[in-house]
Amino acid sequence: MFDVVPARADRVEETPSEQADRSGPLSALRTAAPAIGLYVLLRLLSLEIMYMLAAQAHARAPGRQVYPDGSINNQWRSFTSATDALVSWDGRWYTKIAGSGLGGPVGAVDADGVPYELRLAFFPLYPWLARPLTFLPLVSPVTACLIVSLLSAIAAAWGLYAVGRRVGGHRVGVMLAAVWAVVPTAMTQNGAFTESLFTALAVWALYAVLTERWLIAGLLAGVSGLSRPTAAALIGTVGLAALIAAVSRRGGWRPYVAMLLAPAGLLAYLGFASARLGGFTRYTDLHHNTFGARWDHGANTWGMVSDILIGVDDDNAAKPIRVLSLVILAGFIVLLVLLAFRAPWQLTVFAAAMLVLATGTSTHISMIGRHLLPAFPVLLVPAALLARASNRDLTIVLGGLALLSGWYAGWLPFISGQAI
Repeated sequence: MFDVVPARADRVEETPSEQADRSGPLSALRTAAPAIGLYVLLRLLSLEIMYMLAAQAHARAPGRQVYPDGSINNQWRSFTSATDALVSWDGRWYTKIAGSGLGGPVGAVDADGVPYELRLAFFPLYPWLARPLTFLPLVSPVTACLIVSLLSAIAAAWGLYAVGRRVGGHRVGVMLAAVWAVVPTAMTQNGAFTESLFTALAVWALYAVLTERWLIAGLLAGVSGLSRPTAAALIGTVGLAALIAAVSRRGGWRPYVAMLLAPAGLLAYLGFASARLGGFTRYTDLHHNTFGARWDHGANTWGMVSDILIGVDDDNAAKPIRVLSLVILAGFIVLLVLLAFRAPWQLTVFAAAMLVLATGTSTHISMIGRHLLPAFPVLLVPAALLARASNRDLTIVLGGLALLSGWYAGWLPFISGQAI
């Protein structure tokens, strides 16, 4: 399906893809401009549909409590705006950290009466990037976080194009960025969440692996460890690729340094948070007891999936959001199987590791689509298919998917009342 050309130091003639890899940043940006532009256009269309659906829901039932906001009290909120939904759940915590930092000592509470120690459950890179913007005039913590998400999403689209072009050519690269723009949970890319930032770090780190730029790959993987715990999937992939390169005596000393850099950020933050709380066990207890997140080897996910499939629990089987989430999960698995042996193994390993982490952790099934959003390699399968289509057919398919993605973005919080 794909025709990837691995980086080799002894090649005399370079493919157009390799020549583009070695061009300067401005030239590379101009080459990626169609992909970035198409990505932005599709996201704008999708978000407009979300806003329209949310406004209609509000007009029909303005006082209805529509979704829980994910705050410490998990309060149910009535409609205020679509933007309000984009800063719900994790976004409420990230905007809080962006506005006032990680806060005071353990045991103290902030102005809202929320213990500062709860902020330690949220990895700091995303709000740290947003915090300097809050010191600018008229820039609130919410605005700052949304700016970081926008810039991260554009960086991710650029990286998706680069990976897609290297694996399958220019048109596959454009389609990979476009497909990522219209997946069901794409609205998270524009909210106050870490998905866009982590995707940008992951895609460029894996691009560096494919082109054997080991120091860049290790550095980006290390930084990603400060963004979210599922960075372990990227860290493991980069570490494994670097180990194989070192054993194969490729890259000299650089793969060894990459292996050291890759886990540095994740280990550093876990060490910092554990020290603040008085031990690693207390840190994991914070996740479990306050936010219900824990590693359960997939027991919770399998329980909900089996309930839906065989109807053991009518409450699970009767809720459309849970059925749709199962469809998304099943679709991901099918794409992963199709991806295997057709793309560079590093991309398949990363996507598979993301699947294991997303399903092996105890979370609500409606969040699985969001947690799998950074696992972009599976989208190479539809991207390769769309790359063969005519422009007229692409307009119909991508436009239709953008409308569906926007509908899902408005339906999820305002109609189904579930988490983004």
